[in-house]
Amino acid sequence: MRILLVEPNYRRNSKSIIEKASAINSTSKRRADESLWYPPLGLMKLSTFHKMRGDEVHFVYGCISQRDLFDLSGSWDRIYITTLFTFQWVKTIETINHYKKLVWGDTGKVFVGGIMASLLPDELCEATGIYPVKGVIKSPKQIGLPGTENIDFLAPDYGLLNNNLYAINDTYYAYTTRGCENECPWCGVPILEPGGVYYIDIREMIRSMRREHGDKPKLKLMDNNVLASSDLEKIVVDLIELGYGRNMVTNTDPPRERIIDFNQGLDASFLTEENMRLLAKLNIKPMRIAFDRIGEKDEYLRALKIAKKYGVRVFSNYMLYNYQDTPKDLYERLIVNINLNRRWRNKNGKPTASIYSYPMRYAPIDNTDSPTAISQENGICVPTKPVDNQNGTYNGIFWTKRFVRNIEIMKGAAHGSISPTTSLARRTIGNTFKEFVANLYMPEELLRYRNKYEQKVYKFEPKREPGIGEIERFRDFLFKILRTKGERFATFHNVVSKNSRQAIREFLQSCKDDEIKKWLSYYLL
Repeated sequence: MRILLVEPNYRRNSKSIIEKASAINSTSKRRADESLWYPPLGLMKLSTFHKMRGDEVHFVYGCISQRDLFDLSGSWDRIYITTLFTFQWVKTIETINHYKKLVWGDTGKVFVGGIMASLLPDELCEATGIYPVKGVIKSPKQIGLPGTENIDFLAPDYGLLNNNLYAINDTYYAYTTRGCENECPWCGVPILEPGGVYYIDIREMIRSMRREHGDKPKLKLMDNNVLASSDLEKIVVDLIELGYGRNMVTNTDPPRERIIDFNQGLDASFLTEENMRLLAKLNIKPMRIAFDRIGEKDEYLRALKIAKKYGVRVFSNYMLYNYQDTPKDLYERLIVNINLNRRWRNKNGKPTASIYSYPMRYAPIDNTDSPTAISQENGICVPTKPVDNQNGTYNGIFWTKRFVRNIEIMKGAAHGSISPTTSLARRTIGNTFKEFVANLYMPEELLRYRNKYEQKVYKFEPKREPGIGEIERFRDFLFKILRTKGERFATFHNVVSKNSRQAIREFLQSCKDDEIKKWLSYYLL
């Protein structure tokens, strides 16, 4: 059979990225995996499955023309299309319908699976005429083929992808468990991985990948809650046998440090002295622990204390925001980490441990719009209510589309995280909650290019000249209109919070307030 595997084109600027990647030759120095795209593991396992059966397999990204597809292989017996997040709905549906046309509408040749397809199967079927394969593919029978292989347990085909685009140069990916017992209301895992599998033996998979693709130093484990497994000790023993223990290195010249990354995070509520003694045998970098509500502060700090006691020195911290919380809640969680990084310094000022904060915006698992377009009235991304500025607390600030967007801009300064360096973290989010509020309202131009616009130079910044001071002037303006809580603030807030250039352009046509007009012009840059 001739098999075509498709990943939709849902990444920004992917065309230019692909062109640059294609121009890189094999002798060029490649970018680190952390800066490349995550590989589509489901398609990679299907590639292995079909190649084991002697089938011809091709992979494409995005919508390829019919002529290009015929140049590749002529006609196709099967087309598999993966899906990712529900808010990438439009691109994904376009892709499915594109390839459906290329097999003359024969829906029996097109198989759709993955996250979005499993979460919204009926909606996808209505939009494309194809009912998807839901959840993890464990049996060929799920895709209408005979056989007894567990496709999910097969080694991914790392030869399928362009290693100048996808993060496969130094990294293998695997699951040692499936599922999660927590069933958090914002999470799709109970739908995607129902039932739970508490132990998967990955030893032969890793060994076979090493034989075929070399001894890569990093292993990203994609388990959603490995600490809930009753077989955690067995998993740790397997990983040590594979060489991922402390002070273990690859069989390469030169040897490289082997690293384990529980990429989906470890649940602080399951972390105990007993299982940390097991995990401490592994070379985990970084240890990822979630901190999704300020009410979990004590449990979170307890988990960090145990992990640090057992030698963990590099932490990464996921922080869900925009889900039944407020900006004040997120700010307080960020300050917890800033204070930890400050305390984790010795007398010489050098860190004894560090933690990076990764705010992660909430997107409903049944939402098909962009995350920044969410505006619900159930406590999630609600409009700002009248601000209670009593004692300068700025209570009453709730999430808006502009605020959600600006959090993402703030993170961009440190590649999606908040720096563990105290002064740089304070610069990013604000020295006070009041400054944080100003950053949430700030024009993206000022926030993105702070070196140009911010006069203050912070300790530990790379050397630069002071900026022109527009950031400081914007804060003065915002604090002035916030204090009045009158019509000027309401006007400014209402037009800015929509995160819409069109709304700002329309408002400027009738605006008579020169000061507001000045600042609104920055939102159009």
